[in-house]
Amino acid sequence: MKRIWIMVFVSLLVIFVLLDLLIVSGHVHIEFPWSHIAGFFSLFGFIGCLAIIGLAKLLGHYWLQRKEDYYNKNNGDE
Repeated sequence: MKRIWIMVFVSLLVIFVLLDLLIVSGHVHIEFPWSHIAGFFSLFGFIGCLAIIGLAKLLGHYWLQRKEDYYNKNNGDE
């Protein structure tokens, strides 16, 4: 099942890159050197999503998660 999802997302990325090559966008007022690279913004968005997911996992693992005995610790106060 995981392989199917990967294939779907890769094929969508290829379709978007091909559409970027075939469809000429309108007049752009602001141009950057990387705006002429085919598929740059599709790849940039994909890498950005992966970075957000990775950052959220790291944040959840190191900041939000607690050990199983977090509330049952014997501090000697009882």
